[in-house]
Amino acid sequence: MNDSCYYHEPKVHDYELYYLLSSINIYLLLPLSLVGLFANGSALFCLCSPPKIVSGVLVYLKALLILDHVYIIVSLANSMLPDFCDGQHSVENTFYSFCLFEGRFLRNIIPRIYQTVVMLHIWTIAALSAHRYWKVFSRPVSARSNDTIFRARVLLAILFLVIVAYRVPSFVVELQWKWSPIVRIQKRPEKTETLSPYRIVFYSILDPILSHFLPFGQMFIFSVLTLFEIMKRQRRQRLSLSSQVGLCKLRRQSSESSQKIKANNCSNQGFKNIEGNCIAGRQKQEYRATISIVLMIVIYLLLHSMSLYNLGRKWELIIKHKCPTKTDYIRSHIGNVLNVLSASVNAFVFIAFTNRMRDYIRALIRKTSRTFSSNLGSNEQPQNARILGNRTSLI
Repeated sequence: MNDSCYYHEPKVHDYELYYLLSSINIYLLLPLSLVGLFANGSALFCLCSPPKIVSGVLVYLKALLILDHVYIIVSLANSMLPDFCDGQHSVENTFYSFCLFEGRFLRNIIPRIYQTVVMLHIWTIAALSAHRYWKVFSRPVSARSNDTIFRARVLLAILFLVIVAYRVPSFVVELQWKWSPIVRIQKRPEKTETLSPYRIVFYSILDPILSHFLPFGQMFIFSVLTLFEIMKRQRRQRLSLSSQVGLCKLRRQSSESSQKIKANNCSNQGFKNIEGNCIAGRQKQEYRATISIVLMIVIYLLLHSMSLYNLGRKWELIIKHKCPTKTDYIRSHIGNVLNVLSASVNAFVFIAFTNRMRDYIRALIRKTSRTFSSNLGSNEQPQNARILGNRTSLI
């Protein structure tokens, strides 16, 4: 592949590259987005099915599922809508009016909405990783009392407001209204097309750090700390279990004179065992939720590694004063496909966390088997009656 330099859009300089990128969007991004929307819709239905939410972590999961939907839709619109509307340039075309509106108002707004959604999405996952570490590290009683729905909603609202305030300059500074000859929203060339100090500071320094490296580092650190805390707790539980087994052996070797005291202790121990079983079940549920969330974060980091590489490549091009090549454009589109795949995979982790989909599938299988057996029995009854009638006539 000839890695020649391209200063603007590929469709202006190389139609072969433009066709290849369009094929990636049509044959990879579009089917994956449809599957992701269906999977996220199923996961959101499973997560919202319980009548009452008793933990703040479900607030984070619901917000993340909604952001997964928005991310997939906005990513699809940002990648495919301009190419689609470029072919609807005649009045006879079906979507000519919509594409005219897209060219005037949406073409410059959707990429900035996409960047805002990306930042909201990644910081929500980072907040979820910090919340899960706090839930595992803190004491169980204090964690259950402080992990409220109100606190989770307040923290998410503050996070969203800060991110939206940070992304406002990309709309206000870079875009402007034009009233003649037609009303439209267009970019300011001095802010978007030249390497101004604003673009270097905002898009080359602040945006990669705040939108990628800082939340990625937070996810990685809190995930490692959470796994370390889980391993430490499991080791503590094994030691506690071994000490309880040793205590039971000592009680069995006690004399017959302490049988009454032992009976009382056994009755008290029965109540303690019931309480211990409840705590163990709760801890098992927390452990399963923690493993699911950590697995989701690990998959997210792996699938977004291409985006991190593209950011490093962008800094390399800026430092060396070079332009993107064909390989850079293809790698950028592949990274976008992997990001959509990450948003789609989250749904399966949520389904594994709630176990609702498994219950629905089992209920559907039972209902289908009962219907099939009842229909089979109703078909066999007339046949048995016919056989019995033939036997009677022969007798």
